[in-house]
Amino acid sequence: MESRTRNTKRNIIASYVLMLLQIVFSFVSKSVIIYTLGSEYLGLSSLFNSILMVLNVAELGFTTSIVYFMYKPLAENDTEKVCALLAYLKRIYKFVGLIILFFGLLAGVLMPKLINGSVPDDINIYILYFLYLINTVISYFLFAHKTALLTAIQRLDLTKIAGCIVIVIQYSLQLISLLIFKNYYLFVVSMIIGTALTNLFAAYISKIKFPQYRCVGKITKQDKKDIITKVKGLLICNISIVTYSTLDSIVISSFVGLTMVAIYSNYMTIYKAVNQFIVMIRSAMQSSVGNSVAKESIEKNLHDVFLWQFLFSLIATWCASCMICLYQPFMKFWMGKKLLLPMLDVSLIVIWFLIDIVQQAHYLYLTGAGLWNDLKYSYIFNTCCNLFLNVFLGKRFGVTGIISASLVTCIISGTFWQCIIIFRKYFKRSAKKYIMTQFKYFMLSAIVIIITYFSTCLVTFEGIVGIILKLLICCIVSAILIFLLYCKNQFFQESLVLTKRIIRKK
Repeated sequence: MESRTRNTKRNIIASYVLMLLQIVFSFVSKSVIIYTLGSEYLGLSSLFNSILMVLNVAELGFTTSIVYFMYKPLAENDTEKVCALLAYLKRIYKFVGLIILFFGLLAGVLMPKLINGSVPDDINIYILYFLYLINTVISYFLFAHKTALLTAIQRLDLTKIAGCIVIVIQYSLQLISLLIFKNYYLFVVSMIIGTALTNLFAAYISKIKFPQYRCVGKITKQDKKDIITKVKGLLICNISIVTYSTLDSIVISSFVGLTMVAIYSNYMTIYKAVNQFIVMIRSAMQSSVGNSVAKESIEKNLHDVFLWQFLFSLIATWCASCMICLYQPFMKFWMGKKLLLPMLDVSLIVIWFLIDIVQQAHYLYLTGAGLWNDLKYSYIFNTCCNLFLNVFLGKRFGVTGIISASLVTCIISGTFWQCIIIFRKYFKRSAKKYIMTQFKYFMLSAIVIIITYFSTCLVTFEGIVGIILKLLICCIVSAILIFLLYCKNQFFQESLVLTKRIIRKK
């Protein structure tokens, strides 16, 4: 196995390149959709993606579970067992693809009931939904197991590089569909082509770089039993994660309408772009942490989780400061005054973002230690609470209530319940110190965010000039405040050393 630091660095760099391409093309395509076709088309896209994410729960968590079981045989160079696990995952994927296709077709019957208001005249929602369904299903039949292999080997950078090529091809075809043909069906077909190419590239890379890992052999009955045990917890985990991230658009569509779904989707595009920027660090670190859990002591990993908590808090604070200052000016410049949310909603989104990002530190050890089954009751609560609050608050307060529902659920389930279980089950100690440290970081973050926001309020310029000036001010002010507040923290110097090591590592 190659250096964990080197693999993490490679994965982070490749992930960021792909992410930047996705962000740029996503903003461009959303803008073109709204200005050439209308906001209702964007609302349909968000609604269908949300529904199909729910159907993806049929995967049950087999990918994550099998990748987890690959860590040890890969570390021990047990090629035979890795091949057997890969063959098992391939069979599972084919079955899952058929399940999603079947239930996806059944769900299509409910489409009209999930849309409040009118639908564009030139769109047949059943045909459009079927195309989105094909885009979801096709991945399971085209070498998706090869991507799982590259994840376990800590070489996601290879798939990311291929992804960059696919992104350029896919979005180029989509822009041609909108600008020249003004045909939304062709836009979705281009998306299907992109999905197929992504999986084909992953299969090719895997065959060239790691030919020793093939889909041959069978795993033991005990291995199947262990995988199923993990999957039971992951099933509940996946249901929770999927409903948590998709219910918002579905509830807004049902109670408010497609236009508001589009407005909310625009704000969440920025949220997810910044969130993804940070979560990709966690994703790039995940295989290394899994390897560390398998080989290092609990004390070493306990020290590391506090270090990761500090790093994620620093990053989240700086990003949240920029978001609160730039959200409205950018949205006004991008989409216009008519497609803005109230500042209260924006503030709630930023708080939600801040809390969610800090939780990424202990989530590393949720996956690394395979604790999904231990967290099943917290995920059941997460799903039920989020669903109830979405409907209850959504009916009364609209988008504000729906965002509040996600925020409350995030705090109760992620900050407290899940954190306590992770510490109790893996670190074998109380999570009190960790949670109190997290609360302290949150209060310090609030100070930085508030001061930075009022500093940028002094800028009176509108448009791109105002955005650039506010960006410069919030970047500088928040960075200075972060340094002043955190420079004496015991993990500050460690963070600097770690960052230098990652940068210098070849």
